Amino acid sequence: MSALPCRRRPGRRSCPGHIVVFRPDLPARIERRCDSCGDEDVISGWEGTSFDLRASKHRRSTGTVADIVVPDEVATALRDLQLLDADCGRLVYQARAADDGVVLSADGDELDELLGFVAAEANHEPNRRRQQRLDRAFAVLSDALQTMGS
Repeated sequence: MSALPCRRRPGRRSCPGHIVVFRPDLPARIERRCDSCGDEDVISGWEGTSFDLRASKHRRSTGTVADIVVPDEVATALRDLQLLDADCGRLVYQARAADDGVVLSADGDELDELLGFVAAEANHEPNRRRQQRLDRAFAVLSDALQTMGS
């Protein structure tokens, strides 16, 4: 189950569900379904586009990967980042839903790189509310990185 929220609005109310992703045959077809409202479809033709977040062949994890639980609003702020490279995009969009928030799986270097993107965008954000959301995301991720280092 991914951390991506369902975008349907049955009865003009936001669906509370998350998107469940399944890849029955590699690499072409991705099936997705909402765990709450049951909306489903198939995604194809994504290979080689900017949405292709498969792991790069040259990138390897350099440290111990840890599961970091962040609040839903922090995960939303991370998904709204405009300036992410493919590796950080993969980290953000591979997050999965949990009972107490959203789980990111990252090593220290990956988390540090993501922090750089969050800081850069927060420092140049003219919208005060969005800047506060990015500052909150930065604080949560910084705490997680410090915890990983100790």
